[in-house]
Amino acid sequence: MDPTEKTMRAYDEIAEKYCEKTMKEGKRNFQKMMLDRTLDHLHPKSRIIDLGCGDGRDTEYMRKKNFDVVGIDFSQGMISLARKKYPRCAFLDQDIRDTVFPDDMFHGAWANASLINLPKSELSHAEKEIYRIVEPGGLFCFSFKEGKKEGFETSVIDENERYYSYYSLDEIKESLNLFNVFKSEICPEKVFGHEFIYCWARARR
Repeated sequence: MDPTEKTMRAYDEIAEKYCEKTMKEGKRNFQKMMLDRTLDHLHPKSRIIDLGCGDGRDTEYMRKKNFDVVGIDFSQGMISLARKKYPRCAFLDQDIRDTVFPDDMFHGAWANASLINLPKSELSHAEKEIYRIVEPGGLFCFSFKEGKKEGFETSVIDENERYYSYYSLDEIKESLNLFNVFKSEICPEKVFGHEFIYCWARARR
């Protein structure tokens, strides 16, 4: 079983517990502030894809602000939970490295702590797919854990083993070939013991 498959199955098993804990203890107010800053870069009613949507909380937040949004996640457990919690939103069981969407469909993409579960060797595949489905010059906001390592580790959230990749800001900028990072911000407090960095980037034309 490859790292992504094993991680996906782990999320299937703990979807509800994981989402309850991250909602209560995951610095939600700061995340919403970062999401608001992302939406400020987009026109009203823009089409947005929520990559690794989890239980759909961000998808619902954007929908309520009148954006045309769809959430995807590779965990069927997460998608089932999202559909149950937010029936007015659109959710699909999809891998961010290979989606069903046509070229240039979205004005922006939001990936809150979802790229961190891909091996670093797979980041370029995800970037190519996001670039394909986002319009030229489109917005891409994502967050990641600050560090250098990658591999399986036991999550402090639920004591379940999953794959994690950590990046420095310089490393993530060097790793991206199709997007230009124009802004970044570090979460002022650690989230479950880790430092998170948010980046805003534009698709190269």
